[in-house]
Amino acid sequence: MISPFSGKEAIEVLVPQTRTYRHESYEIWEHHYRCPVTGNRFTTPEQDQLNLTQIHNQYRTRHRIPFPEEIRQIREQYGLSASRMSEFLDLGVNSFRLYEQGEMPSLANARLIRLAANPINFKTLVQEKQHIFSQKTYQRLMERLDREAPDQLPAIVAYLWNFHLDANEFTGYVKPRLEKVAQFVTYFASHVQPLKTKLNKLLFLADFLHFKRFGFAISGFNYRAIPYGPVPSHYHELFGILQNEGYLHIEEEHFENGGQGERFKAARDFDESLFRKDELEVMREVIEKYQSLRTADLVALCHEEPAWIENHEKRNLINYQQYAFALKAG
Repeated sequence: MISPFSGKEAIEVLVPQTRTYRHESYEIWEHHYRCPVTGNRFTTPEQDQLNLTQIHNQYRTRHRIPFPEEIRQIREQYGLSASRMSEFLDLGVNSFRLYEQGEMPSLANARLIRLAANPINFKTLVQEKQHIFSQKTYQRLMERLDREAPDQLPAIVAYLWNFHLDANEFTGYVKPRLEKVAQFVTYFASHVQPLKTKLNKLLFLADFLHFKRFGFAISGFNYRAIPYGPVPSHYHELFGILQNEGYLHIEEEHFENGGQGERFKAARDFDESLFRKDELEVMREVIEKYQSLRTADLVALCHEEPAWIENHEKRNLINYQQYAFALKAG
């Protein structure tokens, strides 16, 4: 990046800062450039967005405000347009569409959206707004709602995510979705066919690199620091579920030195429709950069990360907001 003040190459700076948003204080890692000649600071639009995203993520978590992707999924489960959802909730005509695009709802509107996420609550709203439908459309929607059940993750999945079922700093501000996680693992299994330890490191690097650049993880995994490096929490149980559900083939492999391991292969085609372009680009980048590394070298690389160094003694969950911006790899 060239400094607009001197024409010299600028220095990228990352510093902890306290920022105020809606009368509340939030700690972020501020990204900016500094001119080496004048000392002046300046930012790019991408840095401005990443700085703001960090604030918004923490505000949403603190006040239980659904994230944009969650808001879109709430609407899509009912097969309705954004304008119709706005009408249901007595919002401005374009409000729901803007919330899906990232605009921050008021606390009152966020509460309405959370209530609408439950089909039982939403059915009551539909009944109250029956007059805005044709009879045929109303009947079709009511039948759909009768088939819906509240979106509750099974107990085993809640356990896998350490009961972090809402987006927060331990899920990379992504609400856990088992289908997307399954496809995330499938991607690396299909392209690399790695051993288990290597697979865990590739998943970690992809999630934390994406957070470092965009302020969000890809998968929503919790990662825990253990002796062999960062791993998805309860990964043994998780991989067992994915094998049982037909996403993975896990094959035992014996080595010449007498050791053995588990090699992961995809059992179905990867569905890229669940991922954004920037997510796919980071996943491809991680494969291109690290697939040829030996497992031991990849473990050693992850052992240099503050995310592991500062958490492995107590086997802590790793806080994305605290550690992703300090990621050395990538």
